[in-house]
Amino acid sequence: MRNQGAEERRRTVSRRQVLKGIGGAAAAVSFAGTASADDDWYNVVDEGADPTGGESINPVLDDIQCDDGTVLYFPEGEYLMDDSFRHVDFRGFELRGDNATIVPAADYDGRWLFKLGTFEQPGEDLVVEGFEFDFTDDDTGLRVVQAQVRDDLLARDLSVVGQHDSGKYGPFAFDVTSSSGIGTLQNIRIPDGGEFSDNTPGDIDVGPTGIIVSPYHDGKLWVRDCEVGAWPDNGLYCSTEGGRVVVDGGVFKNSNIANIRLSGDYSSIHGATVIVDERRTDDTNQRGIRLDGGAYNWIDDTVVRIDEPNGRAISVQNDVEWARIQNSSVIVNGDVSTKAVTVSPGAGKIDIINTDIEFNTSGHALVVGGPSSADADPVYILKSSVGGSGDGSNGRHAVRLERGNCTLDRFDVEQTGGDYRRAVKVLGDGSTFVWGDYDTGHIPLVNDADGTTFRGITAESHDGYEGMKVIDGSSGVEVTESVIHNGVWEYGDVDVTYDGNWF
Repeated sequence: MRNQGAEERRRTVSRRQVLKGIGGAAAAVSFAGTASADDDWYNVVDEGADPTGGESINPVLDDIQCDDGTVLYFPEGEYLMDDSFRHVDFRGFELRGDNATIVPAADYDGRWLFKLGTFEQPGEDLVVEGFEFDFTDDDTGLRVVQAQVRDDLLARDLSVVGQHDSGKYGPFAFDVTSSSGIGTLQNIRIPDGGEFSDNTPGDIDVGPTGIIVSPYHDGKLWVRDCEVGAWPDNGLYCSTEGGRVVVDGGVFKNSNIANIRLSGDYSSIHGATVIVDERRTDDTNQRGIRLDGGAYNWIDDTVVRIDEPNGRAISVQNDVEWARIQNSSVIVNGDVSTKAVTVSPGAGKIDIINTDIEFNTSGHALVVGGPSSADADPVYILKSSVGGSGDGSNGRHAVRLERGNCTLDRFDVEQTGGDYRRAVKVLGDGSTFVWGDYDTGHIPLVNDADGTTFRGITAESHDGYEGMKVIDGSSGVEVTESVIHNGVWEYGDVDVTYDGNWF
């Protein structure tokens, strides 16, 4: 019999208000135990669902008439599902669990459990919260929730326990299909990750992704305080072009391809922690963050820590029109040659502000690719640093500036490793260095470009080499009001102007 208790039929705030609050400062507002007076509230146990996991609940769910405003409430218990539940083109629908665990049947061969809306028939005003999905048995795992709504999506307090080792699609997919729509994912926990398809009965390419935001996403989606770990084909994968995704907090660990893969204009990451401390296989690429495309991508107040290098910490891809890395920390440890932060040649304007890279292996802490001409899209590296014990055994220079038109203002590099470690190699024309300290074992600064300006900088080799080397063919180089320990090595035919320096 339908449960219509008064305490279960009231609503103190609208879903839209809550969604906005969760996206901003009012995240403490809760839906728990509330529904509008117009909602049809079904306690699935009262409707006949077995809360002990002994019998499938799908026949019960199929018998419930889900209209606009329907709420399916799952009391505490364990619920077996041996088929999918599909509900599309709705306006108002809620799945609410109260410490409810969903267990897919061992012989269920489907792709998903709950499919709520499609890109052709999206829903609107959807809440899914309070469920645990049990993948602890061998060869289990599928998409537990796929939701595509025009507007008003809230999915929170959802978790998967056990490794996804079936070789099927990953557990979560969410899209907000309207450009004015908004949604929030909060406290989604999938730390046990998934197995590569080669080691499973399934055959999807590479393996499952933890959370997917597809090209059909066109609105704004908050991803708040989620825990995502060790997925074979990206942890959080956002492949939208027109939509926006904002990652706020959370921990992302040990996924392949990228732990966070982001695209879309104004998409951003704030206050997240990204960790690679488990090298899963030798032929994977476990990047920390990959910015794929769009304008005004932003990484802020984020820590990327790579303790088992198997890919780059942050990579900015060719289709990114503008990106900023700000107030962040990148730490790379280990004994494997790698790159910490890379900018692809086709990427547009790049800002790196107030960001520190601690680089304790061989390779490059920062590589900026791109056209070497002085009119290339600008790169600004401001109030930032590279430190650590990186050495020159595989990649002599900690920083390679292959693009022209770079500005390095109060940028410091100190690398204490041996093997002829150097600080910066300048390969693009028209770059400017202002008020930075460069300290390495071998020659800190190597210029192989035209029109480079060094002003107010300090360069010192702690092994007694020259502080700067200017390569044959360099012209229009200016060194002013700088401290260059042991002088400048002019290697070949060069054109350098000096003014007010100390050698």
